[in-house]
Amino acid sequence: MKPINLDNSPCSPISSNCVIWQGPDIPCIKLCRGDTISDVIDKLAKELCNIMELLDVNGYDLSCFDLASCKPQNIQELIQFLIERICALDAVDAAAAATPTTTGSVARSASADTLVTVASCFVVGTTTVMPVSEYAIAMGIRICSIIDQINAINLQINNLDIRVTTLETTPAPVFTIPSFTLACNVDSLISGSTYGIDVILEEYINNVWCGFYATTGSITDLSNAIASQCILGTDFTKVNPAATYAMQYPTWIQPTATIADLLNNAWIVLCDIYNGSVVTITPATTNTIQTIVTGGPAYTISSKILDTGWVDLDGFGFYTGVETDALRPRVRRIGNVLHFKGQVMVPIDDGAGAPLLWQYQNVPPVDTYYLSTTVAPATIGPGSVVTSSSGTIIFNQGNIVIPTSVMGVAELLDDSYTKNYTIGNRRIQIDNAPDTSSLLTTIGNLSITSSKTLAFALLKNGEQNIFSGTAAYDTSHLNYIVSHVRSGEFVPKFDNANTNVNSNALAGTIPLNMEYNANLTYQFTCNANNESNLGGFIFQLDGLIAYIDPCTTDIPTPIVCP
Repeated sequence: MKPINLDNSPCSPISSNCVIWQGPDIPCIKLCRGDTISDVIDKLAKELCNIMELLDVNGYDLSCFDLASCKPQNIQELIQFLIERICALDAVDAAAAATPTTTGSVARSASADTLVTVASCFVVGTTTVMPVSEYAIAMGIRICSIIDQINAINLQINNLDIRVTTLETTPAPVFTIPSFTLACNVDSLISGSTYGIDVILEEYINNVWCGFYATTGSITDLSNAIASQCILGTDFTKVNPAATYAMQYPTWIQPTATIADLLNNAWIVLCDIYNGSVVTITPATTNTIQTIVTGGPAYTISSKILDTGWVDLDGFGFYTGVETDALRPRVRRIGNVLHFKGQVMVPIDDGAGAPLLWQYQNVPPVDTYYLSTTVAPATIGPGSVVTSSSGTIIFNQGNIVIPTSVMGVAELLDDSYTKNYTIGNRRIQIDNAPDTSSLLTTIGNLSITSSKTLAFALLKNGEQNIFSGTAAYDTSHLNYIVSHVRSGEFVPKFDNANTNVNSNALAGTIPLNMEYNANLTYQFTCNANNESNLGGFIFQLDGLIAYIDPCTTDIPTPIVCP
């Protein structure tokens, strides 16, 4: 449909949505002052359509009139038809007119009370019929009302037409979009420049707010983050463990209600942790390791094994010479464990009771104990031993053999430790030529006591228990490897054909024979199961291990291993 003002040059077309109804309120069609002209015309059009539907003669049931043709085509013809029918009813026949039915003072035709089916708009509840007279009156009232409404609508349409004409002839308003100068940058918009509010709004929403919202999360996300604070004002600080956060920091906010509150508390916690994490790390040295701390605040902590290295045992100062020194008995402490090695020599009496110096070397050959015929141990002065008739020898005059550089004076071992039966020997000359030699042997136990003394217990010490006397000495089969020799007597030859001690060609009970060399004799008498005859005997100390009391924490002079 072509707008009527499409060609109204030079007027500018304007939307009816922009024109406001300033007439009175019309309650019957729910029209209010301030509605747009679009709403006004819409409501009037709808009411007009409703009226036209009411005036449509096809909506009325005229079947009772039995009109085969010439039906009313419009409302005027319908009203005229009804008027004629009403007049016809009044023109009753003479008999009816002579005896009319009256109601009060009004004369009524007999057919006025005839019931007819009414149109749907006249149905009341479930009643679909009315007397002809009442139906005619109702229709008349309704028709008059419709005519009045049509007149009112026509009047309003005339008013609207006048107003629309006025609007169409009025120049279109010019709108100016507000602008202002920015006090800060808004993404690409520069601070200090002036922009239209629509430009600022678009730039802020698309390039600032959307990114901000995506980064910070929704209001629900922010609220949940605020509610998730796990460190409260009642928790204790790191800087001052005796004070709570609320006590230590006056700016602490509790409860937190905003992101600003949360950030305030978060910074306080971070600063508290930072200031409270200044730690002094002091390295410690134990019996097993030395702890080393380097760097900081990114500390490097490393450890190195501690031990004393091999240290000479006390009481063996009579060893002399380089090669002899290499044979010295020694101890090594690693943590609280003592390891022993070396050869323990029973010092020979030098004639005055003191130890005879022992020197042993290969080139030129020297062994000061080899040529000695003395069997008595030295029992006087440094390096001498203490003997007991029970078959024991205690070295270093019965004093401690472990140096104070390895164990403090007050330190003790947690127990005594013993090497199970050790064979000791003494190299001896068996003729007048020094190049003919043999070995005397003995057997016993080397032990380190809890009081740090070194002792050797002979076989006889084991042969005599706490219940027996001395009569059983030299009776155990181990005496077969213990030397019992006498001065001037011949030396046995175990590999001689006449010697059958080791094996025999015959079976059964065979007399044992031992061949003795007529040219070889012992130069001195020695009972190697007697503590007074053990001078010059040597024992291997390797393999003996002892443990220091576990509560000991002192290692006097540690050597740090690389």
